[in-house]
Amino acid sequence: MTTIEVFDIILLAAIAGFFVFRLWSVLGTRTGSERSPETTNGDAKTRPSGAPAAPLPANDKGPAPVARPALALPPAVQRGVAEIAAADRSFDAEGFLQGALAAHERVVDAFAAGDRAELKMLLGPEVYAAFDRAIGERERAGLTASSVFVKQAAPQMVGASLKGRNAEIDIRYESELIQFSKNAAGELVEGSESAVKRIVDRWTWLRDVRSGDPNWKLVDTDYGD
Repeated sequence: MTTIEVFDIILLAAIAGFFVFRLWSVLGTRTGSERSPETTNGDAKTRPSGAPAAPLPANDKGPAPVARPALALPPAVQRGVAEIAAADRSFDAEGFLQGALAAHERVVDAFAAGDRAELKMLLGPEVYAAFDRAIGERERAGLTASSVFVKQAAPQMVGASLKGRNAEIDIRYESELIQFSKNAAGELVEGSESAVKRIVDRWTWLRDVRSGDPNWKLVDTDYGD
């Protein structure tokens, strides 16, 4: 192998690592101090990482254990929920929150596994395109990513509106995860295999209330409070 070929491989790996890191920064950001997983919930689940419906798509694995979401909604959100419920009599806010929690884990799982078919079911076109690019860069560089869900808080509905025939709901997720990526040689290139990160995501889900398809699509991702 020539020096130029070696340089090209290193450069590609660096680019892919940066792409995955940037996508992770969209999926979440640190909001607290890191700590060892031994100090957290003992029911941590390990899964490869990269990363709703009235009801959301079914999740046969189920989300991490979490308290039942409380529907103490701000007035503006209550008005939006009422508008959505008036346009779609099958809509149930509490059921939506439960589905939104399951969908959050499904998206992270699918991104981790590079499961494009699963992501197409859950994501809007623009969000899917961003995930697809990150997965492709990771694959070409021979990188694998892993994530450990240590704990999930109950999701919070922080926005709701009806724009024409499209219902949009903003959900705030707060999770504790271990995230890292490795190269083809099994060497750690990003993150930590032991440090727990407290992560906050804000995702927007959309559904055409006049559509026969009950599934919601993730159309925007943001992070932080």
